[in-house]
Amino acid sequence: MKGFFLYLLVIVFFLSGCKKEPKNPENFPKETTKVERGDIFLEVTVTGAIKPQVGAQVKVGARISGRVEKLFVKQGDRVKAGQLIAIIEHRELQEGVNRTYANYQEALANMEKVKKTYPPRIQAQKKKIEALSIELKQIERELKRYETLYKEGLISLTDLERLKRDYEVRKAQLDSEDSTLSALLEEYEKELERTKAQVSSTKNAWEEAKVKLNYAFVYTPISGVVSEVTTQQGETVVAGLNAPTFITVIDLSKLQVECYVDETDIGKISPGQSATFTVDAYPEKVFKAKVRTIYPGAIIKNNVVFYDVVLDILDPYEGILRPEMTAQVIITAGKKENVLVIPSRAVKIDPQGSHYVMVKVGEKWEKRLIKVGWESRGKTEIISGLKEGEEVGLW
Repeated sequence: MKGFFLYLLVIVFFLSGCKKEPKNPENFPKETTKVERGDIFLEVTVTGAIKPQVGAQVKVGARISGRVEKLFVKQGDRVKAGQLIAIIEHRELQEGVNRTYANYQEALANMEKVKKTYPPRIQAQKKKIEALSIELKQIERELKRYETLYKEGLISLTDLERLKRDYEVRKAQLDSEDSTLSALLEEYEKELERTKAQVSSTKNAWEEAKVKLNYAFVYTPISGVVSEVTTQQGETVVAGLNAPTFITVIDLSKLQVECYVDETDIGKISPGQSATFTVDAYPEKVFKAKVRTIYPGAIIKNNVVFYDVVLDILDPYEGILRPEMTAQVIITAGKKENVLVIPSRAVKIDPQGSHYVMVKVGEKWEKRLIKVGWESRGKTEIISGLKEGEEVGLW
């Protein structure tokens, strides 16, 4: 019996010695990958919104007060630039146009009357002066001849003095007619200036009345879609400091992305950088974009400083994107080429905050501290701690 117990002890000992301690599979990676060289990007991820570009959203209103006689559009309608959308009551404005036009026509008629009346009178006066001038010259020649005859004793002094009186009378008449002509020319110039001023004044009043009448007809300045109708047919609008709005028109072919970048990241952003974004309505579709500008003014929300960054959308989007859609934006702020990279899921952080990976050396695993750089698109840059070709575990 003693030998039998010894035999059992030997068997138990042998079996217990051959049994290995199982290892917890969760302590080591299940997959491996090699450290390789590649490109890494510095990416800034922010949330933004689709917004109309400047001038792509217009509130169309009226510049005069009155009742809306006609409203030709409704929400969702497509409109073209210059399309009539509403008419405001305008009977008094039309009467004003008719009245000022009549005044303008009357002023034109007065000016034409002056132009037709004065030139013939002036011409007749000039002919009268011309005739008197010829007669005066004739008398002057006769007077010289009479003076010679008087010296020779062939005529009397009475005849000579009578001709001198005739000369003086004709000369006085000529001076009087010259004065009449000067006064007539001056009067013509003043009347012409007065009637021209009257024509200009009445024409300006007519043009102003037409402009006011045109205010009763409301047109859309841009093409687009009616996004909102705020005034209905039959309502009375009152134009004050702010023109009452009839409709809001948005040009859906002119959209942009506006995103708010934290002040800690804004230094990485500059115009011309490429970007991508998605919207919740089409999560699988990635749109390309480009940074256009950074607004200088800060936006403070919950004591955090942000800056508004505007992106141009590069891919076709009309009929897909709409204003106020939320956009998940990734801005590519930098790129490094031919650097050591590994999948980000290979990197772990220990309780002390150090980054490490599990490196497979032969059949064993080795924990190794590393220094990391940029991380994007599922990859992490390795600055130190690993060499190209080494095999690391994936968690």
